Amino acid sequence: MKTSTIAEAKNNLSQLIHQLDTGEAIHLTRHGKPVAVMLSEANYQKLTQKNTSLYQAIQHWRSQLESDIALTGTELKSLRAASQEREFSWDE
Repeated sequence: MKTSTIAEAKNNLSQLIHQLDTGEAIHLTRHGKPVAVMLSEANYQKLTQKNTSLYQAIQHWRSQLESDIALTGTELKSLRAASQEREFSWDE
């Protein structure tokens, strides 16, 4: 994640815009706190597409993942079986 102060961004705007071509967002900070994000036009268009459903967005995200990190059914069952249940009560 690339970050820049607002003052640095003001002084190096052209350079930062060229860096946006790589597809990575640039987070702008003021006094060390994030205040804004610069995006390439292509990434902005992806975020603002009106016809993208949540399902389509999730499928797109999953397609970006490496295929070797998926869990098999057996692995998933063993993880679920090993997880501890949390105690819950409606009483306070």
